[in-house]
Order: sequence, then C-alpha cells, then structure tokens
Amino acid sequence: MRWLAALLPWPALIGLLPGNALAPIPTGFGCTQASAGAPVVCSGKVPSWDGVPLDADLTLPPGPVTPRPLIVMLHGYANQKTEWESTSADNANPDKDHYNNFWFASRGYAVLTYTARGFHGSCGQGPLTDPRCARGWMHLADRRFEVRDTQYLAGLLADLGVADPQKVAVTGGSYGGGQSLLLAVQGDRIAAVPDPSDPATYDQASLVPWTSPLRHLAMHLAAAVPKYPWSDLVDSLLPNGRASDGVLLPDGNRLSPVGVEKQSYVSYFYYSGNAPNGFYCPQPCLDPSANITAWFARVNAGEPYDPAVDPLVASAINQLKTWKSAYYQDALIARTTDLVPVFDIQGWTDELFPEVEGVSMVNKLQANGWPVKVAVADVGHPIAQNKATVWSGLNTQANAFLDHYLKGSPAPALDASAQVTTCSGATGAIYTSPNWAGLAPDRAVFSANTTQATTSATVDPIGPPTDPIAVAGTHAGNGACVSLPAAMPPGAGWDFAVPRAFTLLGEPLLHLDMTVTGVDAEIDTRLWDVAEDGSRTLVTRGTYRFTGGPAAVSIDTCLQGNGWDFAPNHRMRLEVTQSDTPYLRMDTYPIPSIISYAAVTLTLPTPTVS
Repeated sequence: MRWLAALLPWPALIGLLPGNALAPIPTGFGCTQASAGAPVVCSGKVPSWDGVPLDADLTLPPGPVTPRPLIVMLHGYANQKTEWESTSADNANPDKDHYNNFWFASRGYAVLTYTARGFHGSCGQGPLTDPRCARGWMHLADRRFEVRDTQYLAGLLADLGVADPQKVAVTGGSYGGGQSLLLAVQGDRIAAVPDPSDPATYDQASLVPWTSPLRHLAMHLAAAVPKYPWSDLVDSLLPNGRASDGVLLPDGNRLSPVGVEKQSYVSYFYYSGNAPNGFYCPQPCLDPSANITAWFARVNAGEPYDPAVDPLVASAINQLKTWKSAYYQDALIARTTDLVPVFDIQGWTDELFPEVEGVSMVNKLQANGWPVKVAVADVGHPIAQNKATVWSGLNTQANAFLDHYLKGSPAPALDASAQVTTCSGATGAIYTSPNWAGLAPDRAVFSANTTQATTSATVDPIGPPTDPIAVAGTHAGNGACVSLPAAMPPGAGWDFAVPRAFTLLGEPLLHLDMTVTGVDAEIDTRLWDVAEDGSRTLVTRGTYRFTGGPAAVSIDTCLQGNGWDFAPNHRMRLEVTQSDTPYLRMDTYPIPSIISYAAVTLTLPTPTVS
C-alpha cells in the first residue's frame, strides 16, 4: 500500500526535503488501518515551530497519498485530540455525528486532530516527562502560540504532499471554536514573536506571511466553521452587560467597567485544565501571555477591578483582548484580501458563550464584506440540550459549507438562521433571513412601574438550581430546560400577562429606572415563562455591572436571548437580584449597595406580532 510506505517514515521524508531546518520527528510515528477500505490514522508527536511536542493524529483516505483538502479539527478546553475522532461516520455525540475524522476522511479529506499545547499528551504533564516541555504550558488559545501551532502543522503537511496548501479549513468547538475564529481573522498571516524563549518580546509579535516551514509554500485558509465559540474572551468570562447583537441596542463598551465573573464556569475550567490534565505557567509566572493562575486568583479576590490602578487587571484584560479574542482584531477584519468564509454555529442556551459571541462577530465581518453565515440554536455548553435532530441539521449545513469552499460543490446560502428552543422531543421552528436583524423585525413591549428593591447582602435561593454547571452535573454532562415548581417563591420582579401566542427570537432589551445607594453593584436578571399552574421555565438571563453611584439613573442592557414560543394564558416573569450565585460571582465591593427600581420596560424582538 503506497500510503503505508509513504507515511510510516515521516522522519525520513522530512529529512529528504530540501532546506530541512527541523529536528527529526521522534520515532514511533506510525499508521494503522482498522479494515480494508477504511481511513488510515497516523499518530505521533511532532515538534511545533518552537520545539514544543504536539500529540497529533493524521487521518487519510485509503489509497495513494496526494495533496488533499485539509480539515483541522480543534478540541475543547482541557480535552485532547480524540474529541473529534470516531471509528465510523456515526457518533453517539450528536455534535460529532457525521462530523468527525472518519467521516471527512471517508469523503476524500485529510484530517488533522492534535492536542493543544499544555494539555494531556502535548506537555499536559509538564516538563518532568519531557524536557522539550520546559516552556510548553498553555497560553489560552493565543494567536502567537496555539494559533501558530495549527498553522505550523498544516504547513508541515503541505510540505509532505499530504495537504493542498490552498485548501485548508479549521473547525472545532468551544476552545477549538474560539481558535477557529482567531485563525479566520488571522487569515494568511502568522503572529511571530521575536524570541520564543523571552516573554518580554511576546507583545512585540509581528504579522508575517503564512508559509510552510520547509518548502515555504504559500498557505491559505479557505474556510472556518467555529462551533459554540467565543469571539470576545473578556465579555464571555466577565460580562458587564454592554454587549449586544445590535438589534435592539447598539453594541457597547465591553471593557469598562470590568464585568461580573461567570464564577461557576471559570472555576470549573480553571481546575479541569490544571494538573494532571494540563500545564499552567508555574508561579511566579513571568510570561504575560499565560499568567492563568494569578488572573484566576485576582478575579476571585473581588472588586474593585480597576485597570488604571491595578497592573495585574490591566495585563489580564490586555492579553485577553489583544491576543485571544477575534472580536477586537479590527485592523485584520478591515482587510480587503483573503477574506476567510466563516460559518458560525452558536447556542441560545449556552450560558458560557451565548448568542452575542457569534452574532456580534458575524455582524462585524459582514459589515466589512466577509462571506459569513450564522446559525443559532439550542446547542453548545450547558444549559443547552444539544438534541440529535438539531445537530443533524447544523452538521448538514456545516458539511455543505466546507464542501463548497474546499471542493467546489454548490454554494450554500450565506444567511442567518435561528431555531426555537423546545423542552419536549419536538424540534423547534427555524427562521432564516439574509442577516441577523432581519430575523425578528417586530417588537413585543411590556412595562411596569411597580417599585421593587434589592440589596447586595441578600443571597438569592434561585441561583443554585439554575447554575449551568449544576444542571450539567445532573444531566450526564449535558444541559436541560430549567424548570422550578410553583412552590418555590419568586424573588423581586414583575409579572406580565401573555395575551396571545408570540415568539421571542433574539436578545430582550431591558430598560430600568433606578436609584442606587452605593458605588458598585451587579444587577442580575432572569426571564421566566410561567405556566397556568405556577411552575416556571427559565427562558434567558443577564447581568449588568453598575459603577459610579450613588445616583438616580436609567440603564439599558440586553439579556442573553433565546428562541422561545410563549403560549397564551402564560405569564412572563422578569426577576431582578444582586446575587445569581454560584453562576455569577457575588459582588463583594467593601461598600454594600441597595437598588430601588421605579420602572421597567422589557422589549422582545419577534418575527411577528398579531
């Protein structure tokens, strides 16, 4: 078999290539084939651009080795290369069903799956097991490190004649989805640091053309399919309530003030990604791009978070914004060449990376002429249900998108779609439009002027049963609709009658007239669908960081949003609280706060209002 002869001696192949400037790949890189006619999987550790060994798998169609369209599938945080691997096209995980290495290789693609640096087999156990891992810690999906690793490995496969250098695509979920977006905005450029051994030079990284490492072939990213990614890692982890998809409220300043930590999520990921699954920069960490432990400790030390007077806060915000968030790469987004087609798949009910993370990014790209497509549904991180029927439709679209840009198959519609969330086995209706704002042109408006009040000292009992990490823990690592019985008393808030059936499709806009006693406060909100028997189901939630009191003020903020059918004779309940723990970190500013709400207006985007 020609593929076996060609791929077993990867070290020999690299050594024979002209201009070889790399150390040989370690021995033990071998290939297996489960059965005749099945894809071939080649595995081993490959030194990246700076020598850090990356645990990689290459899956190829059977038959001769020729340059093929390459799909790089990137795993989630603290996971490893096997996340997107399968022994058949089918997979019990709906996200991966007909969307895995076997599936794509069976259809003529080369597929690269590798473990990101700092996790598991790619230095996840630190330098004690491999001296090449002395600086192999995780950089949190950084353009200078993890993104460059993907570019380097793809280039190496082009050098070996395995990948077509002009037909490379990236896809992945969560951590891999965020990297997919970063790779898209980076385009055909590499962020090169002057000296990988000197952290003082990291912020001096410059953009250079993306070429393969040995033969210097021009490389091109032909498409990206990020699944439930972040685009703004600052707003994802510490939302301040100013982000918006632009439909009912202009997208605001997400960086000031520093927002409210999604504490249960941040804690979960911090501990799951640390030893023994991952390698964080040891303390005291002199690497400004990877000071994860110090950042985690600082955010949990509490308010105030003022970058003007706190160098650690300033450094964390700068690193997350500049090097780990696609949303802020305005200069790259404004370019007029090599615009990468992007199909973003985002989750309504994903309480880590909600709808705004994808839609606001797509809005930016679309405004600059990029070919983009976006789909939002009940998928992603908890509390998303990730139904098989929903993922089947999304993966069908993703396959068509990749087939077009890598193989020239018929062009997909570059549109926006949104699917209604259901709590039954039924599949919700799907709405489509040429752009996101066109999905819900009408408005349903509700208002009240009944005075309510909250205090920062009160712990809300509704927080624990609605925490997405807790929900995931009771549903085999997945999500579920969050419903509470009528016996559980509601908190402060307002009830609105639902006079007729209508559909929420997007982010609700909340306007509050209020008086704040105190200088710092968080305002947490939850929107419920209340049935006739008094039981209620969580539709969406939000948070807002207030600073500058005491004062009488009006604020506008968007909740995370959903696609939701409200039935007649139900009620909507808008709850306000200053504590949504453990999901959101409770404000511990030394001066307590009290908020009195005089009036509220809730505006819901909807496809039709009869």
